[in-house]
Formats: sequence, structure tokens, C-alpha cells
Amino acid sequence: MEKSVLIVGSSRAEVQAALDLADCGIQVHLIESKPFLGSQEEYLSPDLIQNTRLLELLKHPHVKTWTNTVLEGISRDNSRVQTLLYQSPRYVDLSKCTACGDCIEICPITIPESGQKAISLGGQPDCAVITKEGLAPCSSACPAGIHVQGYVALIADGRYQEAFQLIHDALPFPSVCGRVCNHYCEVSCSRTKIDQAVSIMALKRFVSDWVLGDERKELHNQELVNLPEKSKTGAKRVAIIGAGPAGLTAARDLVRAGYGVKVFDANPK
Repeated sequence: MEKSVLIVGSSRAEVQAALDLADCGIQVHLIESKPFLGSQEEYLSPDLIQNTRLLELLKHPHVKTWTNTVLEGISRDNSRVQTLLYQSPRYVDLSKCTACGDCIEICPITIPESGQKAISLGGQPDCAVITKEGLAPCSSACPAGIHVQGYVALIADGRYQEAFQLIHDALPFPSVCGRVCNHYCEVSCSRTKIDQAVSIMALKRFVSDWVLGDERKELHNQELVNLPEKSKTGAKRVAIIGAGPAGLTAARDLVRAGYGVKVFDANPK
């Protein structure tokens, strides 16, 4: 019967135990409740030695590491033992992050309690992690699925072009919705628990007018979302009836997905 060992924690002793067992050919699963391995308080050795041991652990063929993971339960069925693990997401792709730190520099969100940015680096695995408590109520209430707290934070940071781009990625008519939207986001805004909702719709209108101003039109046209390539011959085609906001939004998203689209409308324009 194939045997494996579960080790909870990544202290110096637990890392050494995992490596010793793995060197004997035993499959090891090591879980750590934090996003990074190793206890900074316990490791008194130089960072170079600490990182070398942790890298050895991460690259060992007989070791599977589970960060941001807690042990929820253990059950036994005759000679078989099963464990239930709960892993919280990093919100960063381990296979793509190069730990360059550029994302930390441009992140507009600072966590009040710690003073750190919402995205951070802190050890092995050498991959960033985003501190996130779930989907913001404003974004969850938005029918268009706009990353509301993201563009509000970018506006607060004075990065208007990026804020507009974030809105435009989900909704091709930011200026229109900045004027006629039902703004369900403001009804669900967490700020109402303190005083009143953030003026989200007004912010959308402001940033749209700023970007689409006469002196910035040329810059806007250059930096806006790259148009998708013309659909390949033989690609599936979709007919859309009605050139209203919903129809045109659907058309744009279908073209992005590689479909050929033709829009029909009863009006001459």
C-alpha cells in the first residue's frame, strides 16, 4: 500500500523532518497556514541558508507543499486515513509570478492595520500573495461585474486613465453609466455602516469625462483596449438583435472570444 506522511507546519524541525522522510522515498505533504513557508522568528540562521533549505523542500520530487492551508479534519476507514484540507487562494498564479515586485509598487491599496500593500512578498514560495477578504459588496451588486473597489482606489491614487481602463474592460459605456446607472453598488456600499455610501456613479462619470476630454482624446484612443483580430474563416457567427447597451456589450465580448458578430437594429443609426 502506498504510504504518505502529513506534516503540519513549516518550522525548522518540521522542514527537516519532511526532507528526511522524502529522502527515504516517502511521499510527504506539508501544510502551512500562512502564505509563505518558514517561521521568521524561529530561523536564526542567515536568510541564504534558510532560503536554500526551503527551496530544497519546494523542489523535492517527494514533497507536496500546501501554503495558505489548514487541516479541517481526519477520518479513518479501516487501514485508510483521509484528511480534509482547506486552502485559501493566493489570488496570484504561482506559475507566472516572477517576484519582481512591480505589482507592489503600483498597488493602490494599503491595509490600514499593517501599513502594507494588499499584494506582498514575504518568503518562500517566492511568489506574491494578495490579502483579500472576499468580493466587495459593491462589485457583487454591480450587474456589469465591474471591479468597483479597484477603480475607486485608482481614482483616489490619481491614476485616472487606469481607472477608466478597468471600467472599460467590463463595460464599454462608462460615460453613459456614469449618468443613468441605477447604482446598486451604492446601495450595497459598506461605507453606509459608518455614514453614507461612496459616490461611485459620480466617480465613474468624473473619470470618464476626464479621459474623454478634448485634450486627451488622442491619448485615450491609443491606450484603449486593443481591438481583437478579425475572426478567422469558419469561426462561429452570432447575430445580435438590438444595438442598445446590452447588445453592443455582448457583441464586443463575443468578438473578444473569437466569434464573428453582426448586429441588427430597427433604427437607422
